[in-house]
Amino acid sequence: MTNTGIPPPHQDEPLTGTHNKTADLGLLHHLDACVQLLNISHLGIVCIDRRARVALFNQGAERLFGYRREDILGLPFTRLICRDYRRRQKHRLAALVRIARDNRIGWRTESIICARNNGERFPTDISLSQGLLPDQRLFVLVVQDTSERLRQAALVAYQAEHDQLTDLPNRALLYERLRAGIARADRYQRKLGVVYLDLDQFKPVNDRYGHASGDNLLQAVAQRLSETVRKTDTVSRIGGDEFIICLEQINSPEEALAATAKIAATLRLPFSILGRQLALSASIGVAVYPDHGEDLETLLRRADLAMYHAKRTGGAPQLYQPGYD
Repeated sequence: MTNTGIPPPHQDEPLTGTHNKTADLGLLHHLDACVQLLNISHLGIVCIDRRARVALFNQGAERLFGYRREDILGLPFTRLICRDYRRRQKHRLAALVRIARDNRIGWRTESIICARNNGERFPTDISLSQGLLPDQRLFVLVVQDTSERLRQAALVAYQAEHDQLTDLPNRALLYERLRAGIARADRYQRKLGVVYLDLDQFKPVNDRYGHASGDNLLQAVAQRLSETVRKTDTVSRIGGDEFIICLEQINSPEEALAATAKIAATLRLPFSILGRQLALSASIGVAVYPDHGEDLETLLRRADLAMYHAKRTGGAPQLYQPGYD
C-alpha cells in the first residue's frame, strides 16, 4: 500500500519508549480550530492523517481510550486497536483499510476490538469518513463503545431462553437441546432419555405457606435436580411444577430408568424452605429415543403418558410402555 493511504493496520507498532510525533503541523493548526466544537460530543472522535497518525483526539476519545491528547497525537492509530485483534483479524482490517482509502462517502463497521491505555479491551462500532483540508487528506473516525449494548443484548437473549424463577432452560431452549441431542445420539449410536417430572405435593405448599415458600421450593428443586444429573444433561422447567430432563449418552432404556430412580430418591429428601422442613415427591415418566419415538413430539408425549401412569399408580418412575397410549 502506498504512503497516500492508510498503512496496513496489522503492522505491529512499538508500544513502549519514545515516539516521533510526525503529524503535520499545518494540519494540526487547522484541526485545533475544530477541537472545541468536537469536544461537545460525548463520542470518541479521532482524526488521522495520510500517514495514519493521530492528528486530533477529542475529549470523548480521551475518556474512551484513557490517553491524554498530548500523549497520543502523532502516534499510529493502530495503537488504539487491540494487538491480538489486529493479528487475528489482519485480513479483515486490511480490507477495511482499502475501503477507507477508496470510499469517499464513508462507512461504518461493527465489532472492532479496541484497547485502552491501561490494556483493557472493549468492543466498538467505528464510523469513518474522508475529508480534505488544503493539501491534506483526513480520515475521521467516530468510535462508540458497545460494551453495554452487547451486554444488554446478551441478557435479553439469555432471558428469552431461561425460566425467570429457577434460571433453568425454558421450553424453547429445551427443544433446541433435545433436537441437538437426538442428532448426537444418531451420530454416536447412543440413546437419549426424555424425563417428564411433576411434583406431587406442590399445591398444598402454596396453599398453606404462600407463594414465597412455593417459589423457594421450586428454586430448591431446580438446584437439586441440576446437581443430581450429569453436566451433559439438561434440566428445564416448562411451567408450574413441571420439569423435563434430557438425558444424553445413555445406552439402554434401563439406564434411563435407573437415572430417574436416582432423581426420585433425591427429591424425597426433606427441603429446608424459609425455616420449615418440607417433604416432597414427584411423579416421573421417561421415554427413550429411538425406542419409544423418533421425533421430539412423540418422545415428549410418551414421557408425559408414562408420568401420568406413575401418578395414577403412586409408585416408582415409569418407563413408557405401548399400552399407555
